[in-house]
Amino acid sequence: MKNILMKKAYVKKVNMVKKQAGFTMLEILVALALGVAILTAAISMQFQHRKGFKLANGKLTMQTNAKFAIELMSQSLRSAGSMGCKSGIQLMDGQKESVTSSGTNYGTAFIALNNPQVAFADFRPGFEVLGYEYQGVGLVPSPPVDFNFVSLGHYNADSDMLTVSGAYGEVYPVVPDITDVAGSFNLEMSGISQVRLKQSQYGILSSCRGAKVFKVTSSNVQIGTGVIGWSGGAGADDNKTGVGTADGLVAGGGNLELRRAAVTTYFIGMHPFNDSNGVPTLYQDVDGVSKRLIDGIEEIQIEYGLSSSPSIRNIADRYVTADVVDAGSTPDNNLWAQVVSVRVGLIMRSLDEVYENDQTQNMSLACIDYTQATKTDKYARTTYCSEVSIRNRLTGARVGKKV
Repeated sequence: MKNILMKKAYVKKVNMVKKQAGFTMLEILVALALGVAILTAAISMQFQHRKGFKLANGKLTMQTNAKFAIELMSQSLRSAGSMGCKSGIQLMDGQKESVTSSGTNYGTAFIALNNPQVAFADFRPGFEVLGYEYQGVGLVPSPPVDFNFVSLGHYNADSDMLTVSGAYGEVYPVVPDITDVAGSFNLEMSGISQVRLKQSQYGILSSCRGAKVFKVTSSNVQIGTGVIGWSGGAGADDNKTGVGTADGLVAGGGNLELRRAAVTTYFIGMHPFNDSNGVPTLYQDVDGVSKRLIDGIEEIQIEYGLSSSPSIRNIADRYVTADVVDAGSTPDNNLWAQVVSVRVGLIMRSLDEVYENDQTQNMSLACIDYTQATKTDKYARTTYCSEVSIRNRLTGARVGKKV
């Protein structure tokens, strides 16, 4: 009996020892291996998810920025030649370039400047839209030297450049009792506390009879009170002395209005400027003052739709690049005046590197028949195309003379 009791006690003790024993080394190693495998898989999934999210977010940003850029450029192109209530059919005389003292100005827009070909006062008839094609070593045709962002190397190679001249910004009504006055005079606009126009900028005074482009000469203080002046001067972009006049715009012409006239240029540069490691960016330059618009635009490629018949409005017979338009222009046949629509192709680049390894890419723009030079890097790219019809023309007709 005693032995039986001792045996039971021994068995009970052994069982208690087994219950209190830990994992074996093998069990610990297996558990650790499983844990590491699960953790590695989770980290890998998270990493892949982050890469996928970064790529998807980069593509979404590129598409959004492309649409925004196209919208901004389209607004400028559509407003090229905007002259208030005047219509393009009234602007058929491409030879009218400056104010004259004879007769009325019905149906014609005049330039009151000494030289209508100054870069930031280029309101010549038929040149409301100008393009520049990049060809290996530079832009064709050569931009005016006044475009300092080109001479300073801010401009990105391989990308085209677009210039649009016309009305810009808000419309300001003019008091109805203005009279024809030779030389310099003021325009008083009542009820306006802030005018977004400054001294030495350009303005358009227009009615349904006609319009005149001039340089604003009144001080900023005067402008702030609604007083606009256009005195004559000797500079190339100054008003011709004695021809700053509202003659022909008043009688029977309905209400007068004033808008700023500006030359707006779109080009691609790096941000910061001249930094090869920066972000390719769309810039907008208005009368020589550049501002950064949209990041991530690597190239702009443009073709211009030409209409051989001025009577067929906004219907292009062919699309060509800026160098072809310029080369085909003659003093008696300015092809820039025949541009009725513009095709714009954008090559977008992600703001950050999204690929783990270098990717070799050859982006093509089907709308323009253009293929980008091979790029090998970790950035994502996409393309975007649009076509814009030019609704107005500032001071020229469909067929004007090259001056």
